[in-house]
Amino acid sequence: MRVIVLKFGSSVLRSEADLPRAVHEIYRWLRDGYSVVAVVSAFGKTTDQLLASAREYSEQPPEGALALLLSTGEKRAAALLALALDRAGIPASAFDPSRLGLRTSGRVLNAEPVRLNVGAIRKALDNSRVAVVPGFIGQMQDGRTSLLGRGGSDLSALFLAVHLRGGCRLLKDVDGVYDHDPHVSSARCYASLTWEDALAIGGRIIQQKALRFAREHSQSFEVAALASEQATIVGAESTRFFPARAKRDRVRVALLGLGTVGYGVYQELAAQSELFDVVGIVVRNLHRPEETVPQSFLSTDVWDVVNRDCDIVVEALGGIEPAADCIRAALNAGKHVVTANKAALANNPELHQIAEQNGVELLCSAAVGGAVPVLETLHRIAREHEIQTVEGVLNGTTNFILHELARGIPFEQAVAQAQTCGLAEADPSADLDGSDVACKLVLIARAAFGVDLPFTSVHRVGITEIDPRHVFDLSKSGSAVRLVGSLHREGDRITAEVKPVVLEAGHALANTNREENCVAVTTTGDKTHILHGKGAGRWPTTEAVFGDLWSLVRGRRRIADEHEQEHSAKIAVAAAVGAGEEALAL
Repeated sequence: MRVIVLKFGSSVLRSEADLPRAVHEIYRWLRDGYSVVAVVSAFGKTTDQLLASAREYSEQPPEGALALLLSTGEKRAAALLALALDRAGIPASAFDPSRLGLRTSGRVLNAEPVRLNVGAIRKALDNSRVAVVPGFIGQMQDGRTSLLGRGGSDLSALFLAVHLRGGCRLLKDVDGVYDHDPHVSSARCYASLTWEDALAIGGRIIQQKALRFAREHSQSFEVAALASEQATIVGAESTRFFPARAKRDRVRVALLGLGTVGYGVYQELAAQSELFDVVGIVVRNLHRPEETVPQSFLSTDVWDVVNRDCDIVVEALGGIEPAADCIRAALNAGKHVVTANKAALANNPELHQIAEQNGVELLCSAAVGGAVPVLETLHRIAREHEIQTVEGVLNGTTNFILHELARGIPFEQAVAQAQTCGLAEADPSADLDGSDVACKLVLIARAAFGVDLPFTSVHRVGITEIDPRHVFDLSKSGSAVRLVGSLHREGDRITAEVKPVVLEAGHALANTNREENCVAVTTTGDKTHILHGKGAGRWPTTEAVFGDLWSLVRGRRRIADEHEQEHSAKIAVAAAVGAGEEALAL
């Protein structure tokens, strides 16, 4: 299990409004196959405000009471981040200092960490892959709350990384450590920095005590901004600077559709307007009730928006046409496409070839599993192992309905509840008859086995004919009915089917509740990988779409950096040749 410890400082968590950005960062590392420990500082100026509150009572507040008061800032931020992750469909375990078992010694307000309950964290990561931990806080041997000194969340993160044998990234409001104020144009960013040089710079960016701890334990770590590819590596490597970089243009995005998913994506794009430029939005009705969307963005002409000058098209129309035609046109015009539309992709497998031919990306993480990174995980597993079977609860809507039937709710009422919760469309027939899962199996087959499975080859039995009384009776005996999609490799042949299955209690797929998804991937040697999380709703789908968007943005930045480095290298060679010729002339 690869572990990364991410520390979210108060400069990146200025208020609750910044929590979605922290969620995006955690989701990014999950997609890359890491288990994540998120160490959280208090929001913005919270610690200063709490200190001021304490001094309203006493100029010299008692250490124990002050530590207890100041610790509330980190505890609150950690709890809210865990809730934000849950809304986005990402399972996470929230830790308090007691469960974390971070014992300290020394002074209560400037303590030294000495011990950690590593087993509890590893168990949490096995179950949910994300643990959220309040930084800065520990416990003395007698149970009193202790603090690790100002900026102590850095030390919390590094202490956890050492004991979990993982990587560590300290997330700040700058994309690395600079030689002076990064807002000054002449400031240079370090690519690498020795522990000694970092200590010599002083405590401007990283807590000194944390730096000394890292040096003592030979723990290298990174300092970076959210969503950044660039990072300063602090460790044994000799100190050097990055080459100067040109200012990056904003990424221009055209958004097709402003429904449940489209509006969620728009809100995230608008919240990060310094990075994204929305060039147009397709809507059915120009006079929408949402007042937060500028009218100047809106158009009812889908081709007007598809043909606008942009870098990425986000397709959120739904249905097969005109969505597939729009994706085809955008790819042929050299634009990247992000979509959650499994029906358009499953019925038009040539779209992937069109993307390859035009040197652009067609990303569709949200089409399978919502916030569960199913396709990314399958690609990664398939590179290292031969996959034999993929089985899963892949439709959050039907799983919600089956969950309600097990509680004795009538079928029609369960469907209506799913629609009220935003989990089912006005016409839910594609969910109920198994077509939605069949489309997902086509995309999974491509990721897991590298084949384009015809949609019509998937055997389908939905839940429209299911007996609600039978589901209810089975639940009393501890069994559960789930709509399961499965793919099996038999030699060179891949078979696919969707059908309701009775599962015994304890089966991984039986333990999916409400709109959750769960996927079991079995490779040669009978090793099974389990993925689970929320698979339906605005926020999980938005998270997956945004994960694809950020993947494209980072790819563009990498290419731009490589071009700049090549250009700098050519200039350096030309200058060296020129100097040599000048010397010969003399």
